[in-house]
Amino acid sequence: MSALTLAELDDDARWDAGVAASAQGTVFCRSAYLRSLGMPFRRLAVLSGGKTLALLPAVEDASGQRLVQPPFTPYQGILFLHDAGVLPRQRVLDEYRVAEFVVAELAARYRDIALALSWTFQDLRPFLWHNHHLDDQPRFAVKPRYTALLKLDGASADSFAAQARACRRQELRKAADFTVGDVTDVARFLDLYAETFARQEIALPAENLALVRRITEAALACGYGRLSSCTTPQGVASINLFLYDQRRAYYLFAANEPALRNTGAATRLMFDNIAHAQQRGVAELDFVGVNSPNRGDFKLSFNPELALYFEVALAA
Repeated sequence: MSALTLAELDDDARWDAGVAASAQGTVFCRSAYLRSLGMPFRRLAVLSGGKTLALLPAVEDASGQRLVQPPFTPYQGILFLHDAGVLPRQRVLDEYRVAEFVVAELAARYRDIALALSWTFQDLRPFLWHNHHLDDQPRFAVKPRYTALLKLDGASADSFAAQARACRRQELRKAADFTVGDVTDVARFLDLYAETFARQEIALPAENLALVRRITEAALACGYGRLSSCTTPQGVASINLFLYDQRRAYYLFAANEPALRNTGAATRLMFDNIAHAQQRGVAELDFVGVNSPNRGDFKLSFNPELALYFEVALAA
């Protein structure tokens, strides 16, 4: 491997093709999603002899001195690009060298660093060993996180309900006559989203709600999002936003009418989105985090598999 360099890519097509080719690439790294965040960002590439070995979406704060992890945005870590057929032993060596180089470059460029790595990113040593022998220098804090993945490829349509928790099947039957389908009313979704947090006595910052709007509008406008609802005789009970890339569906936002939360509408809508994702031909559904007790329990009741990923942070 020749000497490594770090460069910026400004070509959407080239960047997005690299994201699609990487095992760590997700919709959260695509150009359109990065723009929807409304924050400064750089699309960095690790090069060796003119060949691209890895990518890194670098989202910055307004000062440009901090690399940040935006809300609602996991898996924006290092994205490796490998030749087909590379042996596992060589893959380990290559990824370690690239990640070690990236960590050193980022530490030299930014005062603070925060990244959420993909669950397919396996070797944390470049982060753990940064400044390992320098007691007076900052080291990375590593935080374990979990998401949940539901396999869709090859599964029968009936198996998802059959393998879900009994309470989910009961709610599905209870909500069988409700209406589900695509919607485009982003304002109604945002109202319901705010009401969902208000019921839990959680104050939703205005900037977070504005970010939810930008993400939702961009996903719908660019064709990688689906906003869908479940409507009862009493009105709209649940609205979800799912994002898509070539590999999977992502359950990003959920909003539920507090007065109708016991109708089973949220469960009915989830099963509809599972069916829709399978029809689109993606291999799996990512529930995008199971890191809080109540929401995590709801997601896990659909029988996905846990996947461990890490957030890494370096503060000066």
